[in-house]
Amino acid sequence: MSLDVVDSDAYKKIDKKIALLELLKQYYGAGGNLYDFDTGEIPVRQLIAFMSDEGYPRRLVEAEHILKRVDTEIIELESKKKGMRLQEMEDRHLNSLMIITSWTKLINTPTKGIYLNRPVVDLRRDTIIMLTDETQTFKEITDERISVIFGPGIYYTEFAVDKGNYLEDFFEINGVCLPLDILGRIYTAEKIYRSDKIDATITEVSTILPFHIIEQAETVQTYVRGIISRNVFHPNKNALDRFNQHITNPTSYQHEDGFKIMSAHPLWYNKLLVESDKVYRTGSGKRAYSTAGIGSLSSMVHKIKPILFSTPSKEKEQLERITEIVKQYVNVGMKLLSAWIPS
Repeated sequence: MSLDVVDSDAYKKIDKKIALLELLKQYYGAGGNLYDFDTGEIPVRQLIAFMSDEGYPRRLVEAEHILKRVDTEIIELESKKKGMRLQEMEDRHLNSLMIITSWTKLINTPTKGIYLNRPVVDLRRDTIIMLTDETQTFKEITDERISVIFGPGIYYTEFAVDKGNYLEDFFEINGVCLPLDILGRIYTAEKIYRSDKIDATITEVSTILPFHIIEQAETVQTYVRGIISRNVFHPNKNALDRFNQHITNPTSYQHEDGFKIMSAHPLWYNKLLVESDKVYRTGSGKRAYSTAGIGSLSSMVHKIKPILFSTPSKEKEQLERITEIVKQYVNVGMKLLSAWIPS
């Protein structure tokens, strides 16, 4: 575990108390003499002092009710530790990892796209990987409601412009714009598995894994991790690896680059909206403002920003939040997921 709270004095104090309570369980269960009891690395005098401070008797004929008290205290302390870990995740803006398995299937478009002025003949993968932050909803003058999910991410593709010869491409994004009916598909599509034990969303079109999934009870971890390994991490391994490589690059997600929003907005349908001064190029020239799966790249993000942000300071605040999420994921979140992801 790489959370800072685990190394805090308060957390270590709880760990120490749990260790003493576990010793008491063994002692009362054995019913022997305290001075003959093996306390391991904890001195006997420390255990005696703890029993005195906490009101635990030295000897018992019937220990069942005391053992229940010990068990209850251990459960409460473990819950407190979990709460401390979850609080740090929240403070670090580690919300959830979202994977849109296929962008073109989500927005229901047959577009395969153009790459370097050549039509894409086969689109094998068009995946969005994103660390989600806030979702903002606004109403158009047509009364249609549109949502934008913010957070650092990538749009990743595997495709062919020549039959059988597959290429890889990706673009950095920090937002996804969806009408509410399309947003709803993320949550209402056919579920790959159903369980009331965990609030992860795993459907045919998307996966949303909250970071607190790591804190689920051990009794459900084996089952859940198996499901996620088969249906999420394994099929999306290349996209996830590319995302992790990109987000650890210090030149990625620069505040001054502004917003890069994948859009299914009716006016900018199936476009990657970027700032007007950000023209993507390759060594051989312009990328024809497109790539596999996307209708076009468009420098029209300035059209949508006034709807999303009431003031320039609000826009700046959102970009700063995205930068902070990047920092926290690189420093902490990636290690948490790497330790948790089933091999």
